[in-house]
Amino acid sequence: MAEYSGIVLFIVSFYATLNYYRLYSVDRKIVHFCLGTTAVFLAIIGISDLLATFFPVLDPFFIDEWATVFAVSFLLSAAAALIRDFKPVFSRFPRILTFLPMILIFIYPLIIDTVVVKLWAVGLYQGSALLISLLIFSYKANHNSTYGYILVGVLFFLVAFILFWLPRSVFTMPAYAWELLTACGILIITVGSNQVYNMEDAILDEQSRRETWFT
Repeated sequence: MAEYSGIVLFIVSFYATLNYYRLYSVDRKIVHFCLGTTAVFLAIIGISDLLATFFPVLDPFFIDEWATVFAVSFLLSAAAALIRDFKPVFSRFPRILTFLPMILIFIYPLIIDTVVVKLWAVGLYQGSALLISLLIFSYKANHNSTYGYILVGVLFFLVAFILFWLPRSVFTMPAYAWELLTACGILIITVGSNQVYNMEDAILDEQSRRETWFT
């Protein structure tokens, strides 16, 4: 079951990668670039065991660990980009600051041997990105139901996050359950992002027609 769920995660993440990079090529939004890059590393996690099978020299644990570090770093950067886009244009912080969460990639080698610290660091990144996404998309979904697609996907991630971090004495989450929940969340958010992009594009097109009505 774990092998098939990993393949499902790879396929969905690969689709999300192509989709978000396509959106980024059109609108140049940092959030789309960061989400696309996050999906790249989630796809790697999905097939890490298969890579180790075909290339025995590779260590699946090493691949999983570092792919997770890169994934959560870009995920929190995407959340920072969401905050920036949510602000009025005149009060937005510089774009370069949205990549501040990348600092984890550089300090991770310093904490890689401290099991508790590195787990808390990854968990803090995941939890922060989830909290920011929940707040922003709950607000947006309340004003426009199209954002509800993304909110539902975030809720899938929230369930996976809570179940994963529960004490083992309470609940033990099998790997395939985490991968399937994550794949569902990715797919729903990706579809929702397309819906939001089409909606925003239609609004901009309508505004453009109004502005050029008398020209």
